[in-house]
Amino acid sequence: MGTLNLDEVGGWFETEAAPLVLYARQWLDAGQAEDVVQEVFLRLMQQTVRVEHVKGWLYRAVRNLALNRVRSAGRRRQREETVAADVPGWFLPDPGMDIDARQAELSLASLPADEREIVLLRIWGGLTLEQIGSVLELSEATVFRKHRDALGRIRKELESPCHLKIR
Repeated sequence: MGTLNLDEVGGWFETEAAPLVLYARQWLDAGQAEDVVQEVFLRLMQQTVRVEHVKGWLYRAVRNLALNRVRSAGRRRQREETVAADVPGWFLPDPGMDIDARQAELSLASLPADEREIVLLRIWGGLTLEQIGSVLELSEATVFRKHRDALGRIRKELESPCHLKIR
């Protein structure tokens, strides 16, 4: 079958680069996330054996490279806490949305890291539960359960009435 040609890689870059950057942002800042995604696409072009499941391969490669960069810097824990506490720009403004983007960001950031990652892969990556399981090395049943639980927590938080004290 051969390796992927330049047009195929270009097509994958066009459709997946932005979601991959968003995915990598949970570990890295914007510039580092973009660098990781570009490096992964360079690695894809250098593959000597045709990659069968390109989308899953891309997400797994971005994940591995991003985590390696964080580990090598010795700041993995610090970065995860920073990202979980203050995640600017996860949602692009859309005046037609019936959802408070800031509250959705806070709800997403409040999830445990493993559940947040699954939701990000599902929403922004458009990966199936099976593909997510492959990326995270989890069973499809575990991914399903964590995804369901995470969405339940988000839904509960977003649907809760405001609890402001009025004096």
